[in-house]
Amino acid sequence: MIRTVDLVVAGDGSAARGAAAGALRRGDRVLVVLRSADRRVARRMRKWLRSVAPADAGQLTVMRNADVVCVDGVDGVEAVVLRHAQTGRLSAVNASAFVPFEESLGDQVRAATTRS
Repeated sequence: MIRTVDLVVAGDGSAARGAAAGALRRGDRVLVVLRSADRRVARRMRKWLRSVAPADAGQLTVMRNADVVCVDGVDGVEAVVLRHAQTGRLSAVNASAFVPFEESLGDQVRAATTRS
């Protein structure tokens, strides 16, 4: 199933949280992709985001145990492909923007957000 979101955020550091919270405050639909398989990490992320940026039920999705494998589009982001670590299955989302955060760089932005 292909979903549509306004922003895909990869990572769980403070910069990733800030980017997701800002998008939720603007009313955007946000998908947060976490490498961690730990349900508690995803639960904490979801709980924190909902406390700082109250959102509608369908506005925030947190996906755990997954990696972003491809971001594609013409003149901007149009699709983000994800790999589910446990099964290796690929899924895709239509997205207007993607913000990757490199955990090993201490939450520094690896690439700029592109909005179409």
